[in-house]
Amino acid sequence: MNRRQQGGFTLIELLVVMTLLGFIIVAVAGGLRIGIAVTDRVTTRAAQLDELRGVHSFLRERLEAARPIRWTDERGRSVIAFDGGPDRLAFVSDMPAFPDIGGLYKLVVVRVGTKLVLMRELTEGRVSGFDTANAASDVIVRDIGTLRFSYFGSPDARSEPAWSDTWQGARGLPELIRIEISAGGSIQRMWPSIVVAPRLGEQPR
Repeated sequence: MNRRQQGGFTLIELLVVMTLLGFIIVAVAGGLRIGIAVTDRVTTRAAQLDELRGVHSFLRERLEAARPIRWTDERGRSVIAFDGGPDRLAFVSDMPAFPDIGGLYKLVVVRVGTKLVLMRELTEGRVSGFDTANAASDVIVRDIGTLRFSYFGSPDARSEPAWSDTWQGARGLPELIRIEISAGGSIQRMWPSIVVAPRLGEQPR
């Protein structure tokens, strides 16, 4: 009676089986690593989308409620309480009663390092200017790459409506405000632009 008739395995057969098992284990482990990596990317992407939606919603609501308050600037001119630059935006708007007292606030949105920051100060709308020395500060986004504001409208009665990088000392609020933000990190991916029309705007006088 030979070995095969006795039900045994040859050394070569055992080696083949062990090799196949090794391949299967490597394939399964590789699949698990890929699955975990994909899950991590999906989770990170979902968190980024949640952050994006939150930032868009907050900025849109505050800018839509921008108040066309007038005050006198340092040159004695009656101007709108709005100071827009390419990388800094200051305006007056209503704020909800969280986290502080609700009411009318001077708001400044600006980039500080890699952070998108909101500075806020309760106001009655009588004192001109956007001095942030006594303003509270909140981080809206912790890691951004770039920040750019632009404004559409006619800042005076002589010019045609157009996009501009600044809106300062104007006679009325801009018709549209565009905000462009890119994510920070190694890949500075652009977020979708935010374009807002202030609801409480007034015609220049």
